[in-house]
Amino acid sequence: MFSAIENRDRWRDDVLRAEQAGFAIVTVSDHFRSTGGIFSALQSVWEAAPRLRVGTLVLNNDFWNPSLLAREAITTDVLTNGALELGLGAGWDEPDYRAMGLERRPPGERIERLAESIAILRQAFAGEHVRLTGRHFSVDGGAPWPKPAQHRIPIVVGGGSERVLKLAGRVADIVSIHRNLQRGVPGSWENEKKGEGEFADIVGERVAWVRDGAGDRFGDIELNAIILKAVFTDSRHEAAADLGRANGLSAEQILASPHYLIGRPEQMAEDLTRRRERWGISYWTLVTGSDVSAFAKVVSQLAGR
Repeated sequence: MFSAIENRDRWRDDVLRAEQAGFAIVTVSDHFRSTGGIFSALQSVWEAAPRLRVGTLVLNNDFWNPSLLAREAITTDVLTNGALELGLGAGWDEPDYRAMGLERRPPGERIERLAESIAILRQAFAGEHVRLTGRHFSVDGGAPWPKPAQHRIPIVVGGGSERVLKLAGRVADIVSIHRNLQRGVPGSWENEKKGEGEFADIVGERVAWVRDGAGDRFGDIELNAIILKAVFTDSRHEAAADLGRANGLSAEQILASPHYLIGRPEQMAEDLTRRRERWGISYWTLVTGSDVSAFAKVVSQLAGR
């Protein structure tokens, strides 16, 4: 996952390093204060490395009119030969809302808006007459709509609250399991501090919310999680302790979290394998800032598992 784009050549080099390391997709996030243009960035990724898929992880739904978003997504999918994954979330970052001059509505309302947006996007992606009269959107988009290159553009829904994850289970192709960021990044860790090593229970609970929302379609959903940082070291416990101090977490909590990888490449591969077996998470996104080239050894280890 990449964020701000400051230099064309550096951006291209970062993308090529990700491709050479064995990654399958490059995604961009949607923070008004720290990321650039979304769809132009994705197009440039594909132009540099057309074997890669491209995606958003995730767009703030409140920043996008769903009909306009559908138009942008369909065009991007066509221009990348069907490489797009479209990720959406209900929004959480108060400073982003202030920068956009928008009111951050209560969580329940934001989640309702997200559900209506996804309903509009599904119609548009299917080339149907786009028509929805909801509480938050009233759309009559006419027909026909242009069709994407893919038969079905995968929709990713990310979040950490029960309401978002149950919605994701109902409507998403891919669900990104994250912390609950409603109270911001520092506050998001408070829910995780239930004791040493209890991240497994918290992650399992969130996966259960997805399962509850999905019902019989749960087996068709791919689960994703974001790796906030990968630290390559022979001193695993010491590095975990250093990393935990910033968020008031112990080394054991950091090592148990799905959002960090610490140790040698073979240890990281073992951790990811255990997490897949325990929680069903098979799709991992590495945030920019970690050593992408060094991660090639982890990808190679996983390829044989």
